[in-house]
Amino acid sequence: MTFGMNSVRRLISVVILLSVTGVAVAGDEHVPASSDRPGDSWTVEQVVAGLKEGWEPSVPFEESIHSTLLTKPLVVRGVLRFTPPSRLEKEVREPYRERYLVEGDRVTFESERKHVTKTISLDDYPGLRGFVDAFRATLSGDSALLKQSYDTVVEGTRRMWVLRLHPRDQSANTMVDSIELSGADNRIKTITVRAPDGDRSVMTLLRGHMP
Repeated sequence: MTFGMNSVRRLISVVILLSVTGVAVAGDEHVPASSDRPGDSWTVEQVVAGLKEGWEPSVPFEESIHSTLLTKPLVVRGVLRFTPPSRLEKEVREPYRERYLVEGDRVTFESERKHVTKTISLDDYPGLRGFVDAFRATLSGDSALLKQSYDTVVEGTRRMWVLRLHPRDQSANTMVDSIELSGADNRIKTITVRAPDGDRSVMTLLRGHMP
């Protein structure tokens, strides 16, 4: 059973978000840094180390989906969940109900509006497996493995940073052009995923809201 390109892209979004957003609603833990002066630049290693500091089991989100197939952006809301070491879940609750679940090497997609349930193996999607492995590594603080899969650029300081990722693998490049994470300290605020055809999704993590 195969996924369409849009489903794979949405699933990549799930992997990216759930693998790094567990820390987005963490408390006020201080991230160790060489300096806290506003002018000091932030590095990939420091961002990843900060994201490892802590995580919440679930966090609400609002995602704006921009596509040439839509007359206006589609806004969906739901909850993200991560259960160590490898269970990732994205539950869309509004304006329809869908569920994306990654457990080990198996991926399941459920949609009430489409009346479908599909399960695939990551072995059949090398590009998708690369995303899964790299972002699981993020939770373990393995910035070296992240750099093996992506060209990485960080701008800003600990108090306000942007991490830009460009897939190195050719099969991944056909699905995602770039990923941009913005945040402060050890918290991610937004994640933007851009596709080669110009489509993009922008997810905002709703700290302080009940899931």
